[in-house]
Amino acid sequence: MEEEKEEQENKVDENLVEEENETNNQPKEISLEDKVKELEDRLLRSAAEVENIRKRSEKERSEAYKIGISLFVKDFVPVLDNIERALASLKDSDEINYESFVEGISATEKDIISLLEKHGIQQINPINEKFDPLFHEALFEAESDDHEPGFVTQVIEVGYVIDKRLIRAAKVGVASKK
Repeated sequence: MEEEKEEQENKVDENLVEEENETNNQPKEISLEDKVKELEDRLLRSAAEVENIRKRSEKERSEAYKIGISLFVKDFVPVLDNIERALASLKDSDEINYESFVEGISATEKDIISLLEKHGIQQINPINEKFDPLFHEALFEAESDDHEPGFVTQVIEVGYVIDKRLIRAAKVGVASKK
């Protein structure tokens, strides 16, 4: 019996301690107005943070573009210098050596193609390939004994891609049915 009495006293003591802890640990009740103000403040801060991230991302994108284009232009300027020298030599000369002029233009073309390839830009020259509307623009159709219908017979302008992303479609002539 005495054990039961002692047990009951312990339970009462425990309950009192629990009640005290609950009252001490309970947060002060916040009014609805304060909750609304706090949530509005959080919302405004979040919106400002999103706007700052958007502005920072736009600035970083712009800077990356400027760096990328400046690297390309840095590589392109020597080609431009070669063209300027070729034109200056034509102006200074009484006789035009067409053979060397054509060689110079061909060398400049190779330099430009090499420069484009260095920067990941590939030419699309689809002669004798099946017409692909994703990468080719058909300018005309013509009957052909040498090609099956739907195949490219002539390339008017080569196209360009960078990492499989079209820059300019190749302008082509396509074989049609007889």
